[in-house]
Amino acid sequence: MYCLKFTIQPTAAMTFRILPGSILNIATYPFVPPTTLSGFLRRLGMMSVELEIPETRVNNENPPIYALPPSYIALGAYPVPGKWSGIHRTYRKGTFSFNHDAFSSIYREKKKEDDKKKKEEIQLHTWEYLIAEELVGYVISESKAGLEYFHKLEGYGCKLGKEGYAVVKEVSELIEMERQIIAANPSTIVPMEDLLQTNHLIKGCDIYNLYRYNWSANTQPVSEREGFLDQNPTQVNGFVPFVTAYFAHPIADPPTLDYYTNGKIHIPISLINILKGRSVEC
Repeated sequence: MYCLKFTIQPTAAMTFRILPGSILNIATYPFVPPTTLSGFLRRLGMMSVELEIPETRVNNENPPIYALPPSYIALGAYPVPGKWSGIHRTYRKGTFSFNHDAFSSIYREKKKEDDKKKKEEIQLHTWEYLIAEELVGYVISESKAGLEYFHKLEGYGCKLGKEGYAVVKEVSELIEMERQIIAANPSTIVPMEDLLQTNHLIKGCDIYNLYRYNWSANTQPVSEREGFLDQNPTQVNGFVPFVTAYFAHPIADPPTLDYYTNGKIHIPISLINILKGRSVEC
């Protein structure tokens, strides 16, 4: 197995909305989810070959998805240990309907009092932002083929998450990983099903609902560029939920898991299997 490590520099506060969630309380994951990192890197790949990146506006009938092909598994990105990161909670004014546009109007017609209340009524949102000095992300693949393209993404940046912007500062050289069952602090999130099977006392982690792509049968690319360095939408049949644990800080008694590792990076094999659409025990 082969891995690339991405050093990512946020340039703004970020929100990766926790779903399902409240309409009035917009909470954020304290890390970049795998699907979000996948879409981010796919767009940077398109930019690197001078293609226009897709619009992010909502298309309710058939929203296109742009992600890395399944031969490159994005594992998420996480605040770098030892560097500052935190969640900032604040308030934002919002509206009761998605088609509300009164806030951005330059000219407003005089309306009847009842109609004015209906059109311009607002509500107060609680909004969370992840602020991080630096993020580290991972992409893993069973083959070396095509991984060299990711080095061309250095210096590129675009929107990341519901709110936020970031730039790829550095892409590591190819890291060869070996499979080992060891006690180690995971470098990524860990599927809860995997932790529960260890009979290990689960502590020092937070639990989140996440989602993975439900890959279509015809998503396997025929070349390293297809579905990465082109404008073709990714063929997925929606999303599948799963429950995961996140260890924000190293713990003294880490779980013993089946990892791909180089001695410094520890990636749970169960996470790779889930993101590929396989079961944890594969």
